Amino acid sequence: MIMYIRQELKRALLSKMGLITIASSILLVFIGMLEALIWINSGVISIVYTFLQGYNAGTASFIVIAFPIIACMPFANSYRTDIQTGFHHYIQYRMKKSRYMSIRLAVNALAGGVAVAIGPTIAFIFLMVLKLLLNVPMLRPERRLAPVQFFQSIGVNSPILMMIIMIGIMFCCGMIFATLGLGISAIIQNQYIALFIPFIYLILSVTVLAKIHPAFNAMALFDVDIIDKSNIGQTVLYGIALFVVGMTLFFIGGTAKVEERFKE
Repeated sequence: MIMYIRQELKRALLSKMGLITIASSILLVFIGMLEALIWINSGVISIVYTFLQGYNAGTASFIVIAFPIIACMPFANSYRTDIQTGFHHYIQYRMKKSRYMSIRLAVNALAGGVAVAIGPTIAFIFLMVLKLLLNVPMLRPERRLAPVQFFQSIGVNSPILMMIIMIGIMFCCGMIFATLGLGISAIIQNQYIALFIPFIYLILSVTVLAKIHPAFNAMALFDVDIIDKSNIGQTVLYGIALFVVGMTLFFIGGTAKVEERFKE
């Protein structure tokens, strides 16, 4: 089983689509940081400020909007593909259907998390090397960055830990939206529409649902600027709820329909 999980992770991340997704994640973060990188040796730019430009603050910071699509691209349609090609028959000769589906769910979630977090992780490593080479400060006290203030308000004062936590948040968001995409792809016939529905939900949550109640803003799952420290528990529960919805759609609502649709 461990060998199969490894093979599936390779299939998710090292396929043509997986590599395109990883490259897109890295590219989007560095595009966001580009202006800050140009001025980083001027003495007025810090490492954390540069990281935030690629994360959520820069005028060219696109990953903050595109992450649902990035999360779903590598593997969200994998179950549908397995059914359509008949590959699931071969796998289910070797293991129970419930175990196969659990592995499919887990691999898809991990692939989505890695796809979203790989760009910020590479950016973090790059900036740490840049700090050593150019002696760039981690923070500049005169710049009161909102995410930094948020972390300090909850007792996190290390700039490195702040960036690591943000990367962890991105990884979790990738897992949530990849799972949601997997569930949706099992009940929506058009695979491309299924990939975009989590993105559409993100936009609707920002523009419509957030007006009903701020806790429904799915952007708070990604962007620490939006998280209210007094409502962190609500944000966590919201993320868990979306994950459970995706998992439920996959295990209960969608699989029978997909198997029936492609039944030979």
